[in-house]
Parts: sequence; structure tokens; C-alpha cells
Amino acid sequence: MRTLIGVVAIAFEVMLVIVIVGLTSGMLQETAKRIEGIGADVMVQSPGAQMFMVMGSAPMPIKIGEKIRELRYVQYVSPALLQFNTSGGVETIWGIDQVSFRDVSNGFVFYEGRDLQDPDDMLVDDWQARAKHVKLGDTYSLLNHSWKVVGIVEHGKAGRIFVPITSLQELVGGRDKATIFLVRCTRPEHTPDVHRGNQGSAAQLSRAPGKGVHDADDVDEHPGAAYIY
Repeated sequence: MRTLIGVVAIAFEVMLVIVIVGLTSGMLQETAKRIEGIGADVMVQSPGAQMFMVMGSAPMPIKIGEKIRELRYVQYVSPALLQFNTSGGVETIWGIDQVSFRDVSNGFVFYEGRDLQDPDDMLVDDWQARAKHVKLGDTYSLLNHSWKVVGIVEHGKAGRIFVPITSLQELVGGRDKATIFLVRCTRPEHTPDVHRGNQGSAAQLSRAPGKGVHDADDVDEHPGAAYIY
């Protein structure tokens, strides 16, 4: 009997590990596709951050964006604050600046509604709307805050939930902080030039999902930032 119990326990543990690995792998692949769907040429984050498992950290001053804009061949820079939420499900909320995000990503495809304008506005993608039975104009409770769903957008770009970055910063105590910076070059072929011309500046550089990997370099007076292309 003890042997049987031991075998069952080991089998259960093995099955649990397989399930967790499978779920994690699926999350990584889905997140990589949505990150690639943004269309940014460069993404910047702190070197110690977990790219696909964001736990709401915002280690970088938003002023780093100004330094990035000074780099040659950089056209647009958009900060984003990512907050991990497990209340009622596993979700990553994207705090964005709607104007600069539109510049970098060419904006959302709207099925209904409009873009973010007011502090309590929220966008959800069509998959999130179906899964949560959310309609345009609904109130969506998240992070102990009531948001108004003002737009339903096509899935496949960044996350599934979007709110104004300043509102999210206030809610999570990350004022003037960003988790990542999305960067668009003047032309896609200038991405390697941004990498080569960034010697001695504030970050480490490497390419993002689907675009290979570069060696690490330093950027400026902000040693806590890292580029991911």
C-alpha cells in the first residue's frame, strides 16, 4: 500500500510539473506574438527584468525615454507600465500613453468605441471582451478601481487590457516610472545602426521576438536600462 501511495504521489507531481511547463510555454509563445504585433523596432527594459513574466515592476525612470529619443535614427519612443494581476484570473494590464503608443505601433484597430482620453478609460481586446462578457460602456473593476470600457480593439497587439499610464502609475505607486519603452526607428533597417551607435549609452541591447539577438552594450548615465529589439 505504501509503495502504491508513493507511486501515485510521484506520478501526480510529474503530471503537475508537465501541466505547469505546458501552461508557461503557451504563455511565453502568446506573449511573444503579441509583443511582436506591436511593430516596434526596439524595446527597452531593465536587465534584470523577466521579459514575459512581468510582475508589475517598474524599475526605470520615465526620463530615460528622453535619452532614447536623442539617439540617432530614433523616430518615436513610447513608455509603458505593465502590472501583473491575479484577481479573478491572470492578466497583465498595460499602462500606455495613447499618443506615443499610436506613433510607435500605428495604433489599434477599433471594433467599437474610441481611444483612451480620460483617466478612468480602458480598452480591451476582442478576446478579453468575449472571455469576460464585457461590452462597450461597461464598468470593469480592476486593481480596486472602476474603469470604463471605452473601446474594444483587435487582439494581437501588446496586451489584452490597456489604461492610461498616468492612472496606472498612481494606482501602483509607480509615479514617473516605466516597465518598458517601445521604440520606432526612422526606418527598420536603421535598427542595427541604433545598436552600433549606442556605445557608451544607458542600456544593454538585444533584439526582440522574431528578430535575432545582439551583443550587450552600455547606454549613458542610466545603467539600469536594457534594450530588447
